[in-house]
Amino acid sequence: MAERDWVTAIHEAGHAVAAIRAGLVFEHVSVLAEESLEIDGALYWDPLHGELVMPPELLAVVLLAGPCAEARERGLRFDRMFEGVAATQDREAMATLGLSEQQFIAATREASSLIERDWPSIEQVAEELADAERLTYHEVEAIVDRA
Repeated sequence: MAERDWVTAIHEAGHAVAAIRAGLVFEHVSVLAEESLEIDGALYWDPLHGELVMPPELLAVVLLAGPCAEARERGLRFDRMFEGVAATQDREAMATLGLSEQQFIAATREASSLIERDWPSIEQVAEELADAERLTYHEVEAIVDRA
C-alpha cells in the first residue's frame, strides 16, 4: 500500500472513531478519492443528520480528529497539520461552526486526547478501511468494540 493511501486511511479512521465516541451516527467512511470534490476520502453523514442539529463542540472534535490522527502518524505537530493542504476540507467545515476560541481549544484538546486514547482502534479501522475502501457506521462500531 502506498504511504499516501495509508495516511488517508488513518485520517478518515480518526474522523470515524471520533464520531463513534461522540455518539454521532454516520452513513459510511471512505478512502475513495472524489476528484470533483477534490478529496482523498471522507466521512459521510447519515441523511437524517441533515434534520438533526449536531452540537458544534462534538462536531469540532470529529473534524479535528482526522488531522490529529494524520499528524500523529506522520510525526508532525498537530497545529502544522491543520494548517496544511491535507486538512482543507476539515478547516473549512470548522469555520462554519462559529466556535469561540475557548471552544476551539477545548475541542482540540479533546481530539488530541481521543487520538492518543483510541490509537489502537484508529489503526485497526484504518487497516480494514484500506482493504475495503469503504466501511459503514456499524462496521466501524464493531471494530472499535473489538479493539
